[in-house]
Amino acid sequence: MELRQLKYFIGIVDAGSVSHAAQCLFVAQSALSKQISDLEQELGVQLLVRGRGGVQMTESGKVFYEYAQGILKQIDDARTAVRAPDAIVGSVIVGVPQSISAALALPLLQAARERLPQVSLHLNEELTGNLLDQLRQGRVDMTLFTSNVPQADFHFEPVVEENFYWILGANQSASPTAASVTLEAIAAQPLIMSAAQHNHCMRAIIEQVFSEQGVPMPPLAAEINSVQILKRAVQAGIAPTILPLALVAQEVDAGELVAHAILCETLRRTVGICVSREMPVTHAKRAVRELIGSVMRELCASGGWPGARAVPTVDSAG
Repeated sequence: MELRQLKYFIGIVDAGSVSHAAQCLFVAQSALSKQISDLEQELGVQLLVRGRGGVQMTESGKVFYEYAQGILKQIDDARTAVRAPDAIVGSVIVGVPQSISAALALPLLQAARERLPQVSLHLNEELTGNLLDQLRQGRVDMTLFTSNVPQADFHFEPVVEENFYWILGANQSASPTAASVTLEAIAAQPLIMSAAQHNHCMRAIIEQVFSEQGVPMPPLAAEINSVQILKRAVQAGIAPTILPLALVAQEVDAGELVAHAILCETLRRTVGICVSREMPVTHAKRAVRELIGSVMRELCASGGWPGARAVPTVDSAG
């Protein structure tokens, strides 16, 4: 297997056809087809299905595409690291769940531009069901996650804690007047939540707390994997939901949604930085990791991350 075969395969998939990829890569179509055929023969599987409308990946092709991207990224990182072994320079990709990006994404980008001008920072907003696979494959260098991450494969550094709130539409007739609500009251009516396979950072934690407290989960009114659509559905009065306050702070301030504290001390999540134990760490990656932790704590101290508080570090705890 040759690196150019990986590049050609990714190029064909991204272009959507062999002919278009040949133009972009400045390689003859026959040469591209031959390289992909050799690659498929070596792997013993078909990667692409060719048709009049272009190419489509097989299931094996989809898996190989993810790994090929990770491999090429690691090679680019290696080139950068050996050419400037002591410099904080290079490209760093950070995976950010939808439920965290609202509070962190923009402040982090601004801080990176000011404090790490020679680092090219890329933020990938993703569903949590995809993030850990991307981290394993080397497609992202680190990700923001919650403390329920599998510890065997990853190192998790806790940074902040967030409480969950019961969120209702401002005009919802069932909206209570009290500032806080019990789990039992929440369980009495349907709830909008994300699909289980994509909600490690919220739904899994919420369901675990309900189970530990001996309270049945509310029936599902709908499963929505888009934070924006979910908020609009709650605003329309379809059903309430449970979210961190930072996700709805703008809508709450505008009077479009109402947030109620939940009378359960354990209904919270710990958010932190997750990295693979297998991938090498460059100066740039280490600097970005430290920057993320610093920005998260600064947001908590300034009130820029509503409903969150910094987790004491080992030094400050001592």
